[in-house]
Amino acid sequence: LNSEECVSCVLLYCTIRVQSGKQEFNFLSANNNMNPAARRKSTSTVGVTGRKDATRMKIEQMEKDRQERRKTMMQRKEARKQEQIKNIEAGNPGDVDFIGLVDQWRSEQETEMGGTEERSLFSSTGSNICIAVRKRPMSEKERAKFDHDSVSCFQNKVWIHSAKLKVDGITKYLTHNKFQLDHAFGEGSTTEQIYLATTLPLVDHVVNSQGRATVFCYGQTGSGKTYTMNGIQHILAYDLYGQLAEIDDEFEITVAFFELYAGNVLDLLHGRHRCKLLEDGKGEINITGLREVPAATPETFLEVIEEGHRHRTTQKTEANDASSRSHAICQIFLRDYNGNLKGKLGLVDLAGSERGSDTKQHNTQRRSESADINTSLLALKECIRALGQKSTHVPFRGSKLTLILKDCFSPDSKTTMVATVSPGASAADHSLNTLRYADRIKEQRITSSNKREKAGTGSASISIPSRERLYRIAVAAGEDIEVLQTSYNVEEMLDEGTDEMTDEYENVSSEDAAQENDDYLAGEASQHEEEDELRRTVQAVFELEEALLNQHMSNIQANAEMLTQEGKLLQAVQVAGLSEDDMDR
Repeated sequence: LNSEECVSCVLLYCTIRVQSGKQEFNFLSANNNMNPAARRKSTSTVGVTGRKDATRMKIEQMEKDRQERRKTMMQRKEARKQEQIKNIEAGNPGDVDFIGLVDQWRSEQETEMGGTEERSLFSSTGSNICIAVRKRPMSEKERAKFDHDSVSCFQNKVWIHSAKLKVDGITKYLTHNKFQLDHAFGEGSTTEQIYLATTLPLVDHVVNSQGRATVFCYGQTGSGKTYTMNGIQHILAYDLYGQLAEIDDEFEITVAFFELYAGNVLDLLHGRHRCKLLEDGKGEINITGLREVPAATPETFLEVIEEGHRHRTTQKTEANDASSRSHAICQIFLRDYNGNLKGKLGLVDLAGSERGSDTKQHNTQRRSESADINTSLLALKECIRALGQKSTHVPFRGSKLTLILKDCFSPDSKTTMVATVSPGASAADHSLNTLRYADRIKEQRITSSNKREKAGTGSASISIPSRERLYRIAVAAGEDIEVLQTSYNVEEMLDEGTDEMTDEYENVSSEDAAQENDDYLAGEASQHEEEDELRRTVQAVFELEEALLNQHMSNIQANAEMLTQEGKLLQAVQVAGLSEDDMDR
């Protein structure tokens, strides 16, 4: 057969079966009189169908992936809902995602650092300034605003977790700001622990060394300053009298309680009598008209303190229902029976710092109070900055508060600052400012002459109280004696303090001691260089001044000679009897 007969006789049967989902396509081509153009068209249809099937498979795969994502998303939403219910039951409502990020970070940090508790409550007495931070628990007002906990305390370090959103406005992340202080107390800490770490060494310094010491609380409004200070005052009442009873010397304790409100010094124990703040020739600050009330027993001491608190200025603000609107200063004097001062302890409850956004609903009086509070706190910060930079001028006169606290930063006094922070995420900026303020004070480590003499020895003493004193403090803090004997292990605490002292102070390596000695010698060398440079500068100034004086004396002598010669000429003219015309000629 020729080719035309083959085309006409042969039946072309093509079956293409493509499985795609549930459809099956059969292509049957049988045309006895098919021309070449039709044949080409049939072939091209088969290629297009294959491409369509591949696209259809991709679409179905995308649909399958979409269903998997939706399923996963539903599972995440359900898990997020359950987590939110769990957080609400635990009293921590807020953004679930940020809470999860904070919890994850804390878990990793706890594993890395090996725990969250303080290594030791007993403070070293080597430094004159002790900085501690206390984080209060979440309040009902913060829970109502759906705030989440954004502050973490691990040993002596504090982190502020600031909630952020990326540029897309959806992805959430945290920024962590770290501060390392002397002590850091979380929401589970007690005022008793804070007293042991911060105030107990100051009581020993006042009683045993007859020195001066100050404790002051600083933080934003509503962060727990007054609560902490009240607890310290209550424990101090029994601890101070107990320590005085153990020594042979007999002292009389007097208490003065006053506040700084609107630039005025008001005596809270004398009907809010207005006092004057004066400075004598020795640079000592005296408050004229301030009444000192004797307190012979701890009960009398607490009654005096309570009377002062009743007369303190407090007002309702947006941040706190009973916000302190003044700086309250309680001064405790130890005097002998001749009236000579043998020790002084100051307890300062600073008013809370406020931003302009926190005073939108305040009236004129409240805003004036806030401005005065911030002005005095700024003056205190400038003094601390000047001390940190070793400036020749410290602006203590910038505020009455800084004048009163002037002796807090003297070389022979001891100072403790308790910075209180709020845990809520909405107060993260406030907490950052408070900790930066505290960190600035921590940089200003004023050491006494005794420490300078001991520099390079590689050791420092730790104040470890006796068992009786620990029991007395625990009872003053409100611990039940039966619970105290079972849950409050004094032996363990003392062993812990002894181990801490042995590990950190007695077994200091020779390398560390040499480094400390080198640092001290370098500081002394730098000081000598500064003194030599100052001496050379003063000598150069004196030489220049002497040269100027000599030049001035030479000029005076030359002028005197010229005046003498001029007088001789005038006398000669008068003797010759010359007229003015003759003199002109």
